[in-house]
Amino acid sequence: MKLRTRLALLSGVVFIAGGGAIGGSSALIARQEAIDAVDVVLGEAIASVRNDALQDISAVLDAADSSPVPISAMLFFDDSEPVVLVESRDGDETIRLPTLSITDVTRAAEKPISKSGAVKLRIATYSTGNGEWLVVGASLSSTDDQFGKSLVRTMRLSLLIALFMVILVYWLILRALRPIVRVTRDAQAIAEGDLDRELSTDVGTSEIGLLTNSLLAMVNTLRLAVQRTSRSEALMREFLGDASHELRTPLTVIRGYIEILNSGQELSEEQRERAMSRLVSESQRMSQTINDLLLLAELGEVRHEMSETVDLSALVANHVRDFSDQHNNRTVKSAIASDVKVVGNAEQLSRMISNVLSNILRHTPPDAEVDIILSKIDQMAVVVFDDAGPGLSSELYARTKEGFQRFDRAHSKTGGGFGLGLSIISSIVQRHGGTLSLSPSPLGGLRTHITLKAS
Repeated sequence: MKLRTRLALLSGVVFIAGGGAIGGSSALIARQEAIDAVDVVLGEAIASVRNDALQDISAVLDAADSSPVPISAMLFFDDSEPVVLVESRDGDETIRLPTLSITDVTRAAEKPISKSGAVKLRIATYSTGNGEWLVVGASLSSTDDQFGKSLVRTMRLSLLIALFMVILVYWLILRALRPIVRVTRDAQAIAEGDLDRELSTDVGTSEIGLLTNSLLAMVNTLRLAVQRTSRSEALMREFLGDASHELRTPLTVIRGYIEILNSGQELSEEQRERAMSRLVSESQRMSQTINDLLLLAELGEVRHEMSETVDLSALVANHVRDFSDQHNNRTVKSAIASDVKVVGNAEQLSRMISNVLSNILRHTPPDAEVDIILSKIDQMAVVVFDDAGPGLSSELYARTKEGFQRFDRAHSKTGGGFGLGLSIISSIVQRHGGTLSLSPSPLGGLRTHITLKAS
């Protein structure tokens, strides 16, 4: 059963119960008021006798004749049969007083009592002395009939009102829940895979509006999570493809030279030395790739302590000095601010700088100029590496905003693209709460811009 139907039916039950209670109470009050009116008439008849004790019989007969309510009267004796004084008629009924006990007579003298029999009566008594009692009574048949009819009319009216109210409440609830119906329909469509479906937002500021806004926020969060997951899966597939290429290439070369050496062919000493040299270099390359993969896995899982204060100025200066000494044919310029420190892991930061310089070495001509700047700007340590190499295409610069993987899909003979080095650089920068960006360099090549929080 739908919520709106259940609420309407519950409202109907409440209306019926409430209407019945109100109508029944009104009918009971009216009945009691009618009984009180009969009691007043009986009291007046008793009072007429009390005021004229010498003419008690004639007084009660006069009271019965002039009473607005038909009453009967009799004399009750403690030691003999009662004597009927008058028996009035109520419609087709003759009001006959029942046989009373002395207890009933005594109790009715204090307050009128109801006595059931062939006809339900209201009885009052008065002691005239010497064991003689005047008993007067009136029928309650008309009062009870009126009460029953009033109660039936009340219940019928309550049912009609309840039916009308059920229809009205159902319509009002249907109208009030219309935004929920729309939101439910949209949510079902989204749950079935229509992630482009938008939730209805024209629901006001009521509880329904708050619920809709909460669902909208949840859907947007889920949608963003799905997009991130899809993008991460795509980048992971690309990363695995690049990693497998990095391992497949040296393995192919090693296997080829091993087959040559084991083929039994006549090889000169120079050919053997060249083959052995390639085996060594390719095995070193494969070992370096495996180490890079292990480092990436470590950066992704293991949380190194980041409470060490690292002198970034000294670290960058040492790497620049080594790079300049090892490559005398390059013009290496540097502007390194002193006393720039960051909180982090010195080994990882050293690997970050080393990988940037290694990328420059691999992807720029041997004589390409390199410019390295370390500065402190607004409590941030900024390291900029500029080179005069070929740089990247505009497409690859755009892709760097999505994540740092391997960009050169051609896999050049020198190793192709950035390999895993840039992924390692990006992971280290992120681990230290910094940012990494790639952009065209004023020197004509690539600018690698790293920002870390200074201590």
